[in-house]
Amino acid sequence: MRKLVVLLTLLLGASGILLVLMRQLAPGAEWVRWFSLLHTWGGNFFLVLLPLYAWDHISTNRAWLRVPSLVTATGIAQTLAAVLLMATGVLLLLYGAGVWPAVRQTHHWLTYVLGAALLLHALSRKHR
Repeated sequence: MRKLVVLLTLLLGASGILLVLMRQLAPGAEWVRWFSLLHTWGGNFFLVLLPLYAWDHISTNRAWLRVPSLVTATGIAQTLAAVLLMATGVLLLLYGAGVWPAVRQTHHWLTYVLGAALLLHALSRKHR
């Protein structure tokens, strides 16, 4: 399930960044709306899969959560960024991107936080 969650995270990050660029280049285009719908459906899968995976992963590695290290810090950063991304994503889905520009910006910038934390987490030395 880890590979699926990481792949979905990468696809959502890339599609979200492309969506921002597309909306600037071709605002109101029909294909941008379809791409947005694809990103939204991916977000719905993320909303279901990530909590299941995170619960299992945190439960399995619970003993290491008290050990201060890069892997622990990046895991916490990933969890917080993902929770905030899901919350802001639901708000954007319910109320639209134009209602609260600050929510849209927060959602956008959290993508980079999650990506950086994911990369650092993968590269950090694991506890054994």
